[in-house]
Formats: sequence, structure tokens, C-alpha cells
Amino acid sequence: MSQRIWQTRAFGQSTDLNMTSTLKLPEYAHKVGVNTAYVSEDGSVTVESRGGKIAGGHDGMAYHYVKLDPDRETFRLSARVRPLNYGRLGTQDLPQQCGFGIMARDALGTARRDPFDPAFQELPAASNMVFVGVLAGSRQENEPVAVCRRGVANIHDLVGVELTERGIPGARTIVTGGEGVRMELGRDGRGFYAAVERPDGTMSERVYPEGCGANLLQQLEGDAMYVGFFASRNAEVRFEDIDLEIEPFTPPAELPELWRPENHNVRPKLFLRSGTYSSSERYILTFHGNKSGLVYVSRDGESLGTAELLDRRPSNMELRLHPGENRLRCDYDFPSGSLTETFAVTYEPSAYPSDVLWAAPDGDPDAPGTREEPASLAGAVRRLGQGGTVYLLEGVYNETLRLGPEDSGALDAVKTVMPDEGAKVVFKNAGLKLGANFWHVYGLEFTGKRSDVTGSFNTVERCLFHHCDETGFQLGGGMPEGFQFAWPCYNTVRDCESYGNRDRQNMNADGFAPKLGVGPGNVFEGCISHGNVDDGFDLYNKVEKGPNAPVTLRNCVAYENGVWVDPEDPAHVIAGGGGGNGFKLGGEGMPVGHVVENCVSFKNSMAGFSDNFNPGALRVTGCTAVDNQQQNFIFRDNPVSAPRGVYRRNISIRTAPSAWHDSVTGDADGTNRFI
Repeated sequence: MSQRIWQTRAFGQSTDLNMTSTLKLPEYAHKVGVNTAYVSEDGSVTVESRGGKIAGGHDGMAYHYVKLDPDRETFRLSARVRPLNYGRLGTQDLPQQCGFGIMARDALGTARRDPFDPAFQELPAASNMVFVGVLAGSRQENEPVAVCRRGVANIHDLVGVELTERGIPGARTIVTGGEGVRMELGRDGRGFYAAVERPDGTMSERVYPEGCGANLLQQLEGDAMYVGFFASRNAEVRFEDIDLEIEPFTPPAELPELWRPENHNVRPKLFLRSGTYSSSERYILTFHGNKSGLVYVSRDGESLGTAELLDRRPSNMELRLHPGENRLRCDYDFPSGSLTETFAVTYEPSAYPSDVLWAAPDGDPDAPGTREEPASLAGAVRRLGQGGTVYLLEGVYNETLRLGPEDSGALDAVKTVMPDEGAKVVFKNAGLKLGANFWHVYGLEFTGKRSDVTGSFNTVERCLFHHCDETGFQLGGGMPEGFQFAWPCYNTVRDCESYGNRDRQNMNADGFAPKLGVGPGNVFEGCISHGNVDDGFDLYNKVEKGPNAPVTLRNCVAYENGVWVDPEDPAHVIAGGGGGNGFKLGGEGMPVGHVVENCVSFKNSMAGFSDNFNPGALRVTGCTAVDNQQQNFIFRDNPVSAPRGVYRRNISIRTAPSAWHDSVTGDADGTNRFI
């Protein structure tokens, strides 16, 4: 092995002592915060991580490495890789956001704080990087892969950063507790490459991951490239028979152009928010733009009128449709330019068009849709006019309530679906898929499958979501990355309840989850979340998607989350492996100013109210937390920005002594009662 100075550093999100969810406690309490490397007399290196993560746009890990000069040096590093443990200790949970292997990167995160401070959060550490090893996968046997992250030009703007993995043909699988597999990572004039031992003991052909040119790791620090061994989140791995070759490097005459993701937030865009199908000649066209301006609408050269867009709010125009396809040209003028969008709206005259329809579990798609002759659910939704209501007759509906963009209502003409008077309506093993805009979903029960809202300007009211095989109710999933304005926006979720949800890994099923692409103006009020295997309310976001817009949580309750009780056998209790916070208010160091008012959180398995690595200007007012297993309130310091949260009239209560104390940094005055 080349005579270089090897160093070890733990850095990045979740490497702090707050990351206890990677372990089954209290049996493995002694492992909390372990992120280090041990060098044996024979030269082998063991890297262990009980925390950290490998995410799309950033990392947290234990890393044993050497520093090279990428302008003058190149390398080939190989070792026999032997995972001693992989996965959450004390459980059979599948690894998530976990990894290990041989890595090269162009920046290190700041070394985690030493001595530890439970009131401090380690934030994401981003870099361009390439590694050969294992990413997530199973606890026992895995196929090694080559992983590349590219597009990191600014660690404070990671929107659209790309993480890809590529299989290595002919590679021998690696087994936890087995004899190990030899792996190799290197760089030549073509780029970065990986190779893995075959079953016959020879090395595979070199694999060059796409986008990993020879200059990939000369972007952030420029004059430094770090090469070594890593483990992240839940891994203990021994690297044996280490061989590092360092050679002079002459860059090729032509280097590839470095890839950069597109920032969609700066691109003007006009969206059609009303439906693309109508059973009525009368149609209200609703559009939504991200620039103030005027929209001129025409059809086949005929001017239909002009509408004004202000402050990113939708605007209406009433039209008369022709039978068949109507191609509507919208010329959108705004101070900095103009664009043209064409939207197609199809008018199919129906024998039974109506603003009031009834549907039943066994309804006929072609029925008139009266209470006496109900239509099918899909048939009623298809024919419903703008501003109309579908009444559901009592029964169990074994189909998804699917409301797509084509079914949208319009501004001032919201569509409604609700039970008929006195009817109990249950969607069994079928959730709500609300991709439409301008709907009111009222009084329905969903069980077995996750419900999703990806549309905008909707109201979901007095609905139940329970015993789903994932999160009960999720709002978000906006595309494309970074285009916050286009994500689900201005939805209201009111007086709903979500409980008893559990996923197969016992790590991800929340009660309510406005996360991963959430636009402006979304409000949850009067909602209750309890008994979910993960969090009560989860407002997580990812750096590569961009920050969620602020969400308002008002008069909501979260209790006994992080533990799932089998409804058929109350003695069968499962502790979640991912969390158990009452209100988890962010993620991955993205500053988002969520608003939390008059909410209550008690007896959750982790914190009552947690910033979860959100350094933004949170506003938490009039909230009460009682007897949560960890902190009732935890809003921490961080290494990148001054605490900006504002906390007023919050109350923390313990009915028995606890080793956990509240940790609140920011603008917290004497109206609070923290412990």
C-alpha cells in the first residue's frame, strides 16, 4: 500500500448522537453515535457507522481516506471487502440509505462535533463522488454496484443533482459474514472505473459509470481528491489486503463537459388547471402561471378573450366548446418575455351529463347516475360537470378513487365526491389518487393502500386513512425537481384521521406526510395521527428535489407514533425502525419556514416536535408536548446558519422523570415552558 497519510473522519447528516433509530434500544445503546475506523496490526481497516446516510444529493458517513492532487495524480485502490454487519442492529429490517465500499469524492464534510452536543445537528455533506460497493439492498447477500453522483457545483444548491448506479456484469455477490469480495476503484484518462472479483477469482472488466469523466472530482475543492473506504448508517465492514497505487496523471487533451442540472424555478411556465375532458358544452378554462401577466386565448385563429394572472394565482375564462377536440392556444405575456402553450380539451356530449350524479360499488358505467340507477364510480367521475357532485351509495368500493388531471374542476366551479346522506362508504385496499385540481373529497374511509394528493386547490375533509401498507395520506411528489410552483399547492386537509399504518420495512409509514415536492399554500387543520409505525406528521424534503414550500399545521394532534399494534392481536406490537416523531418538520438541511399552531403531541417514540435538520424560520406557537420518549421539543443549533425559528406560548410536560431535556435554539421568549 502506498505510503500516504491515512485519516478518518465522520461527517454529514445523522452522524450525531441524535441518530438512535438505526439501533434497537436499549440493547445496543453502547453503539449510539459510533462512526469510526480501526486499523489492525495486519494493515486491515474496519469501518463502522451507526448513523449517517447515503442520499441522492448528500451523505453522512465514517470515512478512512487519503488526499490526492487530481491535477497531477491518479490512483487504483483495491481491497477485499468483508461486511461484518449490515442493517439495523437488533432487527431484521432491510437496510435503507445505507452503504459501504471503496469511494472517491471531491469534498469532505466538516468533521462532526467533538465532544458531542445533543443540541447540535450535523447537516448534509454534499460532493460529487463515485464508489464501488453496496447501496441499500438486503441484509445478507448483495450484488456490488458502481455508484456515481454528479452535478454538484454548489453545496448550497443541490436541486437536480443525480445519483445513479450501474451493475457490474459477472461480479461475485457479497455476503454479510462471508469471506468477502475483492473490489477495485480507479481513474484513468477515460474516467473513473470499478471492477469486482468474479466467482472464479479473476477480476471483472472495468465498468465506467456514465458521467464519471476524469474531471468529475475537480469541481468543489478543485485541488483535492479524497480516496478511501466508507460505511454509512448501518454497516460494519472490514477492508483487507489493501493495495493503493498512485501514479502521475496527464489529463487527456479533451475532457468531457461537466453535467449541470437545470434550475426549473427560473423558467416561466403556464399550466392548465381545469380538466381536459368535458361532457358539457359550457367550460370554465382555468390556468395558472408563475409570472404576473396577460393570457390571450384563441381557437383556430378565433380570439376567445383575455385573462390576467396576478401573484401566481389561477385565473378563469368561460368558453363554449365545440364537439371533439378543442385546441386552445394561450399566448402568455409577462414583463420579462412571453411564451405560448397549447392545451387540448375534448368535449364529448353525454346522454346523461349532470351536475348531480350517484354511484355505487356495483353501478353500471352507462347508467343514468340517479339514486335508483346509479353509475359506476369511474362513469360518474367521467361525466360530472364542473361544479357538480358525485354522491356515493353505501358499500365497500374495491377500486381506487382515481381523480386525474383530466377530471379537474375549475376555479369557482369545484367538483365534489361524498357519501349519500347517511351512507358509510369504505374504499378497501384502495386509496385516493387525487391528481386533479379543484375537488372537494368529503367523508370517505380509505384502508389498506396509501392515498396520494399530487393535484392543487383541493379540499380533503373528514376522511379516515388507516391500516395502510405505507403512509396513510401523502401530499407531494412534485415534478420536475426544483419547480416548486408546479408542485401540489393550496390544498386544505381538514378534520381527517390517519392511524395504524405500517410498511413492510417498519420504517416509512407515517400518518400524514406532506413531503418530497410540496408547493405553497398547503394547510392541515384539525387532523389526528396516531399509532403509525413511523411519524405522525412528516414534512421531509430532499436536497436534490429542492425545498418544500412552508406547510401550515393548525390544531392537529399526534400521539403514540413509532409503535404499531396489530388490530387483530393487540399483543403483537412492532417498534418502528425509522422514527416515531409526533411532528417531523423538515429534512436534509433545507431551510423551510413551516408554521405550527396550537398542536398537541404526546407519547410518541421519538420527539414530540422536531426540526429534523431544518434550519429554516420555523414558527411554532401555542403547542403542547407531553411525555414523548425523547425530547418534547428539539429545535437545534447547526453549523451553517444562525437559528431563526420563533417559538411562543409552547408547553412541555413530563409526568415522570426523564433523561431527555428539551433543546430549543432561536427566538424563544418567556411565554414558553420548556424542560
